[in-house]
Amino acid sequence: MRRHQRSTAHPVALGLCAALISGALPARAEPSAAEKATAEALFDAALDLMKQGRSEEACPRLEQSHRIDPGIGTLLYLAECYENTGRTASAWATFRQAASESRAAGQAERSRKAQARAARLEPGLSKLSIGVAPENLALQGFAVRSAGQPVEPAIFGIAIPVDPGEIAIEASAPGHETWKTTVKLGSNKASANVDVPALKRLEGPPPDPVKPPPSEAEVPAPAVGAPARASAPAPAPAPVESRGDTMRLLGLVVGGAGVVGLGVGTFFGVKAISKNGDAEGYCKGGSTCEDPRGVTLTEEASSAATASNIAFGLGAAALAGGAVLYFVAPRPSSRVEVGPVVGARNVGLRVGGTFQ
Repeated sequence: MRRHQRSTAHPVALGLCAALISGALPARAEPSAAEKATAEALFDAALDLMKQGRSEEACPRLEQSHRIDPGIGTLLYLAECYENTGRTASAWATFRQAASESRAAGQAERSRKAQARAARLEPGLSKLSIGVAPENLALQGFAVRSAGQPVEPAIFGIAIPVDPGEIAIEASAPGHETWKTTVKLGSNKASANVDVPALKRLEGPPPDPVKPPPSEAEVPAPAVGAPARASAPAPAPAPVESRGDTMRLLGLVVGGAGVVGLGVGTFFGVKAISKNGDAEGYCKGGSTCEDPRGVTLTEEASSAATASNIAFGLGAAALAGGAVLYFVAPRPSSRVEVGPVVGARNVGLRVGGTFQ
């Protein structure tokens, strides 16, 4: 079971080195019961991994557990996990944080042990100092990053404890070339000084702003006696022939649809006549037909007649509208012949003519 006191103080001992090591673990609001359960599960899983010698896998779980439900006990195990994986600066800072919080919580024994562990690590810490050329400090937007983390200006020139290994450092500012370097620090009291030179300005002047064209009021009047400047010709209107072609094309489309409608009406008309003739063969005389087949044929003839009337009406209207569009269009330039094709088993549309 995870046993710890609630963390209430921010880590004082991290100080300036918090920008260069990954052990910054801020306090947060009281977690819910579900969050506490998650933190306990992460804590227990991490301890099992540490017992198996798998501290690399355990540290992220302890970090997440502390983020969810901060506690002094979690901090102490996390510091030990960092130490097991060679992250000496992170371990030193976390032990000091645990010592400070233990002291504030009245846990003197825990505070003493944590302080002793931090003191044991301190002599062998690797340190990194980042200096910056004075010219860079005047650049707007100038920034330095170490191991992917921003470095505050207050840290420039101060030797800060860092975890051993390769550390990528870069400096940048808008309009200037980004400067990069990598330093490698050993695990036993190694140290390095990195000086960021003045950043080089990118070549080429900035492009001139695009000036809007002068308005009519801003154009100066010609001098007395000077020839008047010819004004730009007004854009020519669209050719009448182009508009006429568009109207004629639209007329052909609408008229073609009308012709198809007439063809469909003709087809259903022929079908109605045929069905009605077949029905008369089953219904001999009288106004009422008793034969079921004759009744069916009569109903089919009536439906075909209705469809024929509707198709004829729509087709005639479309054909008339298409004709109006075609013949009122200015300057006709094409001749088109359209006619229906009605056969015993199909209906079609024949289109022909001359296009110029």
